[in-house]
Amino acid sequence: MDFWMSSEKDVQVGDSERAARKAVEPIISELLKGVDLSCGAKQWSFISIVMPDDIVEDYPEVKRYHKSNNVVELRVQLPFREFKESEGLQQANLMFDALARSVEMMGGIKSLKLTVDDARVLMDAIDKARAKLNA
Repeated sequence: MDFWMSSEKDVQVGDSERAARKAVEPIISELLKGVDLSCGAKQWSFISIVMPDDIVEDYPEVKRYHKSNNVVELRVQLPFREFKESEGLQQANLMFDALARSVEMMGGIKSLKLTVDDARVLMDAIDKARAKLNA
């Protein structure tokens, strides 16, 4: 399974979001390399939303499955103030929390048909990546 990350972020978080994403993405990508999910999804596209509370409603969370190319797209809001006031490893852990939530959101996509085993594989990858980065 391929894994891809991007973001929609406010300028106030500066480059810290990108740094956290760049720490997380290669580890998850490596752990998912060669993984085949029974639901048929081939790519997990995760977009973090790091926006202030007064405008975050303009950036809704999204969960959808693009059946034509087997891509699961998830846009997940991160707590802006907590992210902004955190540093390095704490920010990466907030990313991992959002990734875990995105797996839960996948379960609500009827056309995806995510199995319990599929969700477990994804959550295990998140847990292993978190442990590796926190070691």
